[in-house]
Amino acid sequence: MSVQRGLSVRRQLGGFALAIGGGLLLLLPLRSLHGPETITVEVLSYQLLVVAVALVGGIWPALAAAAFSGVVLDIAFIAPYREITIADPIHLLVLLMHVAIAVLVSFVVGRGARTRRRLEETVDEIETVTGSDRLRGALLSALSHDLRRPLASATAAVGGLRTAGSALSDEDRAALLETADESLAALSALITDLLDASRLQSGVLAVAEIATDPAEVILPALDELDLGPGQVRLALGHGDALVRCDPVLLQRALVNLIANAARYAPAGSPVLIETASLDGRIDIRIIDEGPGIPADRVDRVFLPFQRLGDTDNTTGLGLGLALSRGFVEAMRGELRPEQTPTTGLTMIVTLPAADAPGQQEGAP
Repeated sequence: MSVQRGLSVRRQLGGFALAIGGGLLLLLPLRSLHGPETITVEVLSYQLLVVAVALVGGIWPALAAAAFSGVVLDIAFIAPYREITIADPIHLLVLLMHVAIAVLVSFVVGRGARTRRRLEETVDEIETVTGSDRLRGALLSALSHDLRRPLASATAAVGGLRTAGSALSDEDRAALLETADESLAALSALITDLLDASRLQSGVLAVAEIATDPAEVILPALDELDLGPGQVRLALGHGDALVRCDPVLLQRALVNLIANAARYAPAGSPVLIETASLDGRIDIRIIDEGPGIPADRVDRVFLPFQRLGDTDNTTGLGLGLALSRGFVEAMRGELRPEQTPTTGLTMIVTLPAADAPGQQEGAP
């Protein structure tokens, strides 16, 4: 019934309870005061009960209250007592009035409940749009910041080369060229990350599956980050096992994970990289002793642009971990965080071994 929509089951049950409990509670004082002139008070009291039940529980509890009130009035307050009789047409009219009041009030209550629900849904939609607008604004702000910084450095370096020309010493010219090269490389890396994030989201990222020694991916990742023995410790325990992966994507994922670990590891505490082979899979663990991740943020660290809204935007767009998980999952693997037993964070990359059952060379 349309007038009942919008009211919760809890409210409806409360209405039924009020109909029965309220009717019995009214019976005692009204019966003790009953007399030839009190029938109006008794009828109005039970009409008030019907209205209250309709406001609380809607149509069905209100109809139950109307029926219950009619029976109680006929048995307890209209002669002959303790019998259900319609001695006068006016008694039937009273009962019909109770029902009419129940229906009308319930209709108003139901419409109000539906209106309130629609308003709540509208507010939720507005908040979602507002949140999206805030996210979009923060994203554009961070994106413009990250694009502007290397672009400005490259522009300044090239401008210096053009302006000074032959007046520059070889050392100064080399320094400006190096600045321009580094800035353009950073700009290229940022654009590549944004394109990869778009490809992952649309499901069009190309993935090759090649049997690869994990060490052949880990060592180039360390070279790319220019990390030496004092900053990284290796404990490669996978033996001769090979991992089925796209070496390029895996290296990019590891570069992001290792760079993140090195960024937060305390001075003098090298990042530990472990590998292990177990049950047809290869685990690569990147372990640091940094501050770790608060429990309430574990589910958020892999969201794209999750740094948006922080007061410090110098760390970039926050795409690294999102891309790493996307790359690993595209290779049919898993990336998950664990708290390091002492302090810090352990990132675990799990991928199928090349000789895992059901895996075929060149499988899509």
